[in-house]
Amino acid sequence: MSALPPEVAAFVHRVARKTRLRRAERADVERELGSHFEEALAAGRTPGDAIAAFGDPKDAARALRSAAIAKRSPLDRALGQAMRSTAYLTGAFVLVYVAFSAYLWLQSPVISVDSLARFRERLAVPQTPDEDAWPLYRKALVGLGQSVGDPDANSDGFKAVSEAPRPGDPQWDAAVRWVDAHRDAIADLRAASRRPVFGFPVGRELDAADEHLLGTGTAEAMRALVAKRDDPRMSPMLGVLLPQLAKLRAAARVLHFDAMLAAEAGDGERAVADLAAMMAISVHVQDGRILIGDLVGIAIRSMARARAIELLEWKPNLLDAVQLERLQRAMASVPSAYERLDMGAERLMWIDLEQRLFTDDGQGNGWFRLDRVSLLPLVSMLESTSGGMLGSGPGGSMAFTDILPVISSPAAALMIADRRETRDMFEEWAKRFEEASALPMREEARIAAIGDELTRTVHAQPIRFLLPRLLMPALSKACFSYAQDRAWATAATTACAASRFHRDTGAWPACAEDLVPRYMTSVPEDPWTGTPVRVAGNEADFRIWSVGRDGVDDRGDLTRHVPEFVGQRELASTTNPNVQIPPGAGPTIDWVWFAPRRNLDRWNYVKRPPT
Repeated sequence: MSALPPEVAAFVHRVARKTRLRRAERADVERELGSHFEEALAAGRTPGDAIAAFGDPKDAARALRSAAIAKRSPLDRALGQAMRSTAYLTGAFVLVYVAFSAYLWLQSPVISVDSLARFRERLAVPQTPDEDAWPLYRKALVGLGQSVGDPDANSDGFKAVSEAPRPGDPQWDAAVRWVDAHRDAIADLRAASRRPVFGFPVGRELDAADEHLLGTGTAEAMRALVAKRDDPRMSPMLGVLLPQLAKLRAAARVLHFDAMLAAEAGDGERAVADLAAMMAISVHVQDGRILIGDLVGIAIRSMARARAIELLEWKPNLLDAVQLERLQRAMASVPSAYERLDMGAERLMWIDLEQRLFTDDGQGNGWFRLDRVSLLPLVSMLESTSGGMLGSGPGGSMAFTDILPVISSPAAALMIADRRETRDMFEEWAKRFEEASALPMREEARIAAIGDELTRTVHAQPIRFLLPRLLMPALSKACFSYAQDRAWATAATTACAASRFHRDTGAWPACAEDLVPRYMTSVPEDPWTGTPVRVAGNEADFRIWSVGRDGVDDRGDLTRHVPEFVGQRELASTTNPNVQIPPGAGPTIDWVWFAPRRNLDRWNYVKRPPT
């Protein structure tokens, strides 16, 4: 090669490079071509003639490559073919991946459903100002010191009321003074509860009076929600604020205490009015049927029903016949639909996210898509359920939403279930939980099994069912809460019916059937067995009880009973109130519905610490 003229040497090198052979094979090709041109030059040809006579370099390189490959071993040739095929496939995959990524990137969210408007259609609408409860609630809440920044909400008196003291407790006097100073606001609260329509401005801009109660921050958030409800970067249903729930729960605690205070003063009329108001508030906060509103409503009426039973036991002669009948109606005043799970609002939340997180093929289906715009609603939901762990600081949601879509959008679309499958899955489980919420307490294991089945399903394919795994709430406990709610309704109405029976006859009923049909339309059932509730005793030891979770009849033993826990677990004993049993310890117990002893002994227990 060193003896060849420069133009010939360059030509030889160029042909060898075009063969795209291995380095050793190219060296052999250069040696062979060098020998060929040396012979041509020795024969008297000029370098140009020798190059011209050689022919097209591409054709020559192709022929030389084929000849060199033919000399390789069969295994070598097979490996080479596999590598070439892999390279072609990789290149094709990259092209398709990039094209799919571009397609997803160019798909803007199609907001075809105004979920906020549909949710507002679920809310009751007052036909006249006299039907609208919210203005009166707002006035009452302001009067009770519930405005943002009002120091009265943190006063010793209000804290004492929130502790629900009984006569003789250390907080009793402070609570009494606070309630007496807020009589007008409490009267407004009762008046508001009697109006048929709640009327809270969900998903609307707040007026000045609302802003005074709920705070500037809440008002600004509501204004932003209304102004940007069509912005694909926002999820209006996730942005709906419900500050009224906490405030009305605090107000219900005031009524809860005032009912005790009224009973202590012998004012049965006021006690009934307070408890009826609590029941009405519990229904009002369920307006729109968002799950959290339902749970707050259940909690409020659980307080009301327990307090009603407590007062009937403490002072059996407190209420006259008319008041007893009115109290019984109040304890059963919840519409039956409100005693079961309604996933309508959660469906709207799901639709709201779906149309932002999936493409829309016009046929009800589409790919899961990740870009900075469509991912924000999901990150917002994750932040709300993670306590802010996906913060916007370094490594937080900003970096998460910047980087993840770029590297994973097509992969996510292929691995995560498509729009139709995800929606069908959500709807299937929503219906199953709605049906489960209608089951009685004795079906607790069946209710829990549905929740466990959902957990197994989504964890078996954690990537494919990523959205249901992240976004579907834990509903089995909520379903059991509805069963407890209905059981408390039966317990409270049965206590009222038994009290009416005693007032009319001078004796207590001998069995549950004695209450039908004059005082109840059907025989009250033990929610743990489905059989008539147990009744026994005379004037000194009369009691009505359920056998509790274990199904073992302990004859309504009051020495081991704690009334708020419906016979699910053993807690502190009334005979040794300083004992606190650890979570999960001890057998289940009877749930005593009603045991009039003219005292509050069985209600004065040391509460179980939070678990």
